[in-house]
Amino acid sequence: MDYVDDANLIANNAIEQVLLSGEARAYGLEVLFRKNTGKLQGWIAYTLSKSEQRTPGRTPQEIGINNGEWYNSAWDKTHDISITGSYELNPKWTFGANFIFQTGQPATFPNGQYEYNGIVVPTFETRNSSRLQAFHHLDISATLTPSKNKNRNWQGEWVFSIYNVYNRMNAASLSFRENTDTSRNEAVKLSIFGIIPAVTYNFKF
Repeated sequence: MDYVDDANLIANNAIEQVLLSGEARAYGLEVLFRKNTGKLQGWIAYTLSKSEQRTPGRTPQEIGINNGEWYNSAWDKTHDISITGSYELNPKWTFGANFIFQTGQPATFPNGQYEYNGIVVPTFETRNSSRLQAFHHLDISATLTPSKNKNRNWQGEWVFSIYNVYNRMNAASLSFRENTDTSRNEAVKLSIFGIIPAVTYNFKF
């Protein structure tokens, strides 16, 4: 299911009129290399994939989405790489790192505008023909396991971590507006999470 172009979803009592059904296809390749023994353990995973959909109109007069041609689905990611590793320095300290890289999410951007009766109306490119910036971040952690765990029935550990070490401001969305000072169009990126340090205490019994 997908929404037609220029669908109005707010207070729409006939939502079925702006929905179209179609078909989807996905294919790709996944590779995983894993090391499970020794002080240094971890894995490298890579996925090469393609996810598309086709949404024709309900009648011959209705053009559907992208004229009924295949287009990138909202969850299409060409490349997806994750690298995870942990190193046990000694029984008390273990260090870890995690890196993630993903191709940016498909998006539809305006490619022009025109004025009608004093109202500026934007025009848009074909559905999901552009992408947000690539998504990636690096996380690190240090885990402290107290030696006194051996002498009691329950065990605890302290985890000191930093999410997104280099403060990558990944785009959650990209919106467009007219700058009130320059009267020029501009793109505005919304980012949710930057660098986040954390301290966690885990216990089990």
